[in-house]
Amino acid sequence: MRVLVVGTVPPPGGEQARALGLEAARLVAAGHDVEVLSPDPRSAAHRHGVLGGPLLALRLASLAPRFDALVLRVERGLPFGEESGRGARAATLALLGAALRLWRDVTIRLDTPVPIPGGLGGRASRGLWAHASAIVVWNEDDREQLLGAPGVVAERVSVAPPASPERSAPPAGWAVETDDRLRESVLTLVRARAQADRRVEMARADLAGVAAATGGGSPFSAGSAAGRRGVSVAGVARLAARRARRVVASRSGRASS
Repeated sequence: MRVLVVGTVPPPGGEQARALGLEAARLVAAGHDVEVLSPDPRSAAHRHGVLGGPLLALRLASLAPRFDALVLRVERGLPFGEESGRGARAATLALLGAALRLWRDVTIRLDTPVPIPGGLGGRASRGLWAHASAIVVWNEDDREQLLGAPGVVAERVSVAPPASPERSAPPAGWAVETDDRLRESVLTLVRARAQADRRVEMARADLAGVAAATGGGSPFSAGSAAGRRGVSVAGVARLAARRARRVVASRSGRASS
C-alpha cells in the first residue's frame, strides 16, 4: 500500500514530530511504500512545500490518485497559522474536508494542545472528522474535547501518545542527543572539516610553487589537466613530479649535446 505521511518530522519539531517519524518508520517496517511530505525544509522528508491554509487541501487533492492512504498531522501552522481569522479557518476546514473525500483511508494525528484556533466544533469541521478513518490524539482531555465536535465517530478516536523506542547507551565519547551537546558536536565536526580543507589548500599551493619553480607551470591553472579534473593532492604530487623529471631530463639532454 502506498501511504503519504504529511507533517513535520525530525530533525525539527520536537517530540510530536518524532512521533510522526516513528509512525512512518512503523509503516515502512510493515511493508508499505511510504512517502513523507513536510512543511519544514529541515525535515528528513521526500517532499517539502508550503502547506498552510487552503494550500494543504489543494496539495492533498492533487496527490490523492497516487496513494492508497493518508496520515495527516495537524500541527501548529499546518494548516492554521496563529493569525488565521474565522473566515479563513472555515474556508480551510471546508476545503480540507472536501479533499479528504478523495482518499480511501485517512488517519488524522492531532498535536496537543489541539492546534485549531476557535475550537473543534462547527459545521466547517464536520467534513474533516467525518472522512477520517482514524483520529489519534495525545491524551484523554483532547479525546473528550474532540468527542464533542459534530461528525466525530467515537470508535475512530484513540489515545496514543508516542512511546520513545528503547535505546542502548551510546559508546563512550559519543554525543548525547540534547540540543546543546548535539549542536556542539556538529560545530566541532564542521571546524575539523574546515581545518582539513585549509591544510589541503596549503599543500596544493606548495605543490604549485614547486611545479612553477621547475618550469612546469601551475597544475591548478584553468587549462591544465589537474584544473579540469579536480584531482587529489596525491595526484597533483605525481603530476608535479613527472613534470620535474621531464624538465631535468630535457636540461640534461641539452647539456650533453
